[in-house]
Amino acid sequence: MPLARLALLLTLLVLGGCRDRHEWHQKTTVTVETPAGERSGAAVVGVVAWFGQLPASGNEVEYRITGEATVVEVAPGRYLFALLGGSQERFYAAARDRFRGMPRKDWLREIPRQAVPVELTGGSIPLLVTFDDVADPKTVRRVDPADLAATFGPGFALKSVTLEVTREPVTEGRVEATLGWLEKVGRVRGTLIPDPPRLSTDLSDPPIQLLAPSAFSTELYK
Repeated sequence: MPLARLALLLTLLVLGGCRDRHEWHQKTTVTVETPAGERSGAAVVGVVAWFGQLPASGNEVEYRITGEATVVEVAPGRYLFALLGGSQERFYAAARDRFRGMPRKDWLREIPRQAVPVELTGGSIPLLVTFDDVADPKTVRRVDPADLAATFGPGFALKSVTLEVTREPVTEGRVEATLGWLEKVGRVRGTLIPDPPRLSTDLSDPPIQLLAPSAFSTELYK
C-alpha cells in the first residue's frame, strides 16, 4: 500500500477512535382528534451519533437511525404516518431553548439525559403522509399538520406530536404490518411512486415524488 494512502488510513482510524459516541432511544407519539374520539400511535427509534469531523466526509456529526415511522389508524382502514426523515436532530430542534448557547458536542451529550418530553411544532413536525388506498403505494399523499380535515374529513385534527427520550425498545413490525407491500416495492424501485421525473426542475413535490420505503422503516432488509 502506498505510504500516502496508508497515512490517510491511519489518520482516519485515529480520528474515528477519538470521536465522541452518543446513543439514545426517542419516542414519537402522534395524537389525532377524530369524530370518534382521540386516536394515537407511538414509535421508538434508536439514534447513534458520532461527533468529530472526518476529513473524508467533512461531516461534524454522523448519525445512524434504527426503527420505523409512527403510524396512527385515525379511522377504520385510514392511516396517518409520521415519517423518519430528520429524526436524528428533531430533539434538538424541538428543545432548542434547553440547549441554547451549547456547542453541538455538548448538547449531543445532554440529549440522552433528557427526562421531560417536548412537543414538536412547526418545522420540527415530521413529514406526515397517508394513502388514499393503503394497498397501493402510488396513492401516497402529503398531509398538512395544520389541516387534517382537508385529507380525512370534518372532525379530524392533529392534537399533538411529542418526542421523549425513553428506555423502551425500538419499535418493530407495525409499519410493515400495515403496508404489507413495503419491502417488495423497495426491492423493485427506490421510490413509492414509480418513475419520478429525472430532473429536479420537473418535480412538483419532491418529498412525495422521491419518497422511499426507507422513510417508513430502516429494517426492511435485515
